[in-house]
Amino acid sequence: MARGLQRSASPATYGSVALAVLLLAWWLATAIPGLVPPRVLPSPADVVIRLGSLIVEPFSGSTLAGHTVASLQRWLLGVAAGILVGVPVGIILGWLPPLRAVITPTFELLRYIPPFAWVPIAVLWLGASTTTQALIVFIAAFPACVINAQLGVSQVDGILVRAARTLGAGSATMLRRVVLPAAAPSIFTGIRIAVSNGWMALVGAELVVGKEGLGFLISQGQINDSAATILVGMMTIGALGFLIDAGLQRSQRVLLPWKSAEVRPPE
Repeated sequence: MARGLQRSASPATYGSVALAVLLLAWWLATAIPGLVPPRVLPSPADVVIRLGSLIVEPFSGSTLAGHTVASLQRWLLGVAAGILVGVPVGIILGWLPPLRAVITPTFELLRYIPPFAWVPIAVLWLGASTTTQALIVFIAAFPACVINAQLGVSQVDGILVRAARTLGAGSATMLRRVVLPAAAPSIFTGIRIAVSNGWMALVGAELVVGKEGLGFLISQGQINDSAATILVGMMTIGALGFLIDAGLQRSQRVLLPWKSAEVRPPE
């Protein structure tokens, strides 16, 4: 009987139950008088009311939709640049070990500098602009693309490479027809990490230099002593991040069906 229940319950069911428990605990913490001051943690009802007002009324220059669109635009610009530059660089470094030996020390030095440490100098270079925030996103997204593309290419089974050479494949054909398909799962993992890192870096940059966006919305909520506004901004950030990652996972199942088949649990 217990096994049957375990098989019938999906991960989504367990996740929904955990979320319901969290919401119940939140409601109880705010419903008991004197336990948690509303200024510190507003009730779920207060947050929902604040969400409704932010949807229809401008706050610090824009509605919630306006702040969301502004954040997504900067994030897309930075992440797209990170992927378009980082993946080819990683493929080249994985395919050419001598070049990797030259580039890796400098790359390793730079990638350990946190993206937020670049904010002051980026502001000096570009001002408190959209380009500055997109640059911070790029800095956060770029290393993951390089590292995972490099690992994917360098760890391709040597038997596949030797077999392709035996059949007369040139370097370009081997890279296109053998190496890249084998490295694709690792490359896609790098893209997912880059997307996540870029999203978090954007919000941090907006907290510091933003004039619009979800990070700016949160900072203005703090200035206006509105915990409900802060929570609305945080929940919007979390929900968008979840939806973006879910979309990437779905894309991976469509574009890399052989990888999905490998990780599918047994019936």
